Amino acid sequence: MSGRPTPTPRNDGAQTAVLPRGVGLAVGGAVLLVVGVGFASAPLVLIAGTVVTAVAVAAAVIGAQVLATRSHVMRLSREVTPPTLSAGSPAEVVVRVETRSGIARRLRIREQAAAELTGGATTRASIARRSTGIELRYRLEPTRRGRWALGPALVRAADPFGLAWTDQPVGGSGLVAVWPAVVDLAASAGELMGAADRAHAGARIPAADDVALRDYRDGDDLRRVHWASSARRGTLVVRSEEQQGRTAATILLGIAPSQPGLEWAITAAASVALSVVEAGHPVRLIAGSALTSVQDTHGRAAEAARATLLDATLDLEPSDTHAEADKALMTSIGLVGHDRRDVVVAVIEPLGTAALRALSPLGDDGRAWVLVRTSLAARARGEHTVTALRAAGWCAVLSLEPEPLTDAWARLLAEGAT
Repeated sequence: MSGRPTPTPRNDGAQTAVLPRGVGLAVGGAVLLVVGVGFASAPLVLIAGTVVTAVAVAAAVIGAQVLATRSHVMRLSREVTPPTLSAGSPAEVVVRVETRSGIARRLRIREQAAAELTGGATTRASIARRSTGIELRYRLEPTRRGRWALGPALVRAADPFGLAWTDQPVGGSGLVAVWPAVVDLAASAGELMGAADRAHAGARIPAADDVALRDYRDGDDLRRVHWASSARRGTLVVRSEEQQGRTAATILLGIAPSQPGLEWAITAAASVALSVVEAGHPVRLIAGSALTSVQDTHGRAAEAARATLLDATLDLEPSDTHAEADKALMTSIGLVGHDRRDVVVAVIEPLGTAALRALSPLGDDGRAWVLVRTSLAARARGEHTVTALRAAGWCAVLSLEPEPLTDAWARLLAEGAT
């Protein structure tokens, strides 16, 4: 008998596997016992009894280890750094297990993590043992946005004959949030919003008590540099008006019907939203419904706004069909509001007639940008969408897979500058 055994899970989360050697001994011992009794052969009965006894001893040893684990493992704590992860960025987990009676030196322990947190690999922890506990440290390599399971830790109990083993869960499990990967577009956010600020109706020169100073960022208008303070500090600083009265941006996120398409769109929409927040503007991220949208970051600190925007993307799932994606986009358009004069940035896939008709009017004031992402096979539909939106006043470009976001975004800004 060969091959790896398939562990049998139990309701309490434990897994147990009887190895081929264990199966062979148990079956062989039973057969020998039947034959020995049938032929009244004392030697066969003795051999069978020895084999069965070995199996029973193995089971007793495993049972004793399980009881010792349950009675001597007191507490488990888990610390993830950073607390919220980002796809493509490594993280560290520290697991501390408190024990008593010196059992820590004998425990065989490992930690479980979802494949999306480890890049598909098993966790490989460094283990430090003390008389009162164990500390495990291991690295996570999250690959996908979402909420993924981490834990529980498993303590293995096995017999000395190599017949079977069981993994007992220790401590609980939890969900770890993984934000989408984002691209730094902050250097171009000023270019996107600057024209809108200058064209903003009622643009004003702020009063003295409505001005704060902050460090200069790429893309800031040089006319806002506070030269006296810059000379005194030895570095460029600019006037930063309060967000009230500043042009807002609305980011429309199309819910693509494929996982890769949705992940690209989320990365693009989140990257644009964060860059606008960094430039000091309020942002709305609208993604299909009010429940999955951030209606306004006005008045929030940049870090709080960043967390709010990225949290809103965690539970988004692909649409079932292109028709469902169009319906979700039309719902998003309805949330924009007819009285808003935001800069609108949309990240979508090629649209059907109804969705295209609903989206087009948002380009009437000339402050709407759209990235249309699609595959080479659907290029014709993408070009039709871009042509129709340009005719409606949108600044639009078609991005074909696998074009990087930075290249598509640069082309969109160049399109808007012409």
